[in-house]
Amino acid sequence: MAFEHFRAYDQARAIDRLTQILGGHLRGRPPEEQGAALADLLATWLAGHLVKGDPAATAELRQGLLDMHLAQVAELVALHHKRIHGDG
Repeated sequence: MAFEHFRAYDQARAIDRLTQILGGHLRGRPPEEQGAALADLLATWLAGHLVKGDPAATAELRQGLLDMHLAQVAELVALHHKRIHGDG
């Protein structure tokens, strides 16, 4: 079934499962390895977005996706900080 056809709950569960799997592979690794692996996955994801025959539009699309992704990451950092370190 295509990802976009999942109901919101099913989509959240699929994301949680994938996060648990990937997190399990990263857990215990040095921060440098974790960061490099995440950067490589992000670059692969961005490279998959293409406006055929239009390099400028492709660059704009990828930059927009990267900006959106970084904003989402910034929001998630606050949530995970509380989960990991408590309110302090």
